[in-house]
Amino acid sequence: MMAYDIHQLRSAPAHVVLSSCDVGQTVVRNGDEILGFTAALLYSGTKTVLSSVASVDDGAAVDVMAAYHRGLRQGYRPARTLADATLIQPLMPFVCFGSS
Repeated sequence: MMAYDIHQLRSAPAHVVLSSCDVGQTVVRNGDEILGFTAALLYSGTKTVLSSVASVDDGAAVDVMAAYHRGLRQGYRPARTLADATLIQPLMPFVCFGSS
């Protein structure tokens, strides 16, 4: 899926988790335009995007994502849940963008 595809959706998903790669990185182009998949989701109306701003170790991401989803099921807000989940794996490059 590309950023273009996100803009074609009738409604944006409320919460998106992008748990691999470095898809949270953005690029600023001439005219101060911010480009990137996370930015495309936020511009399209997604309230919260969890993504990585650097390469992620797959094994470590599994543990953090499992803890993150457990926290969400327990009713915690995404940013707090991510902060708690990353305590088990220091230096994880996940960032919670937006609000919930």
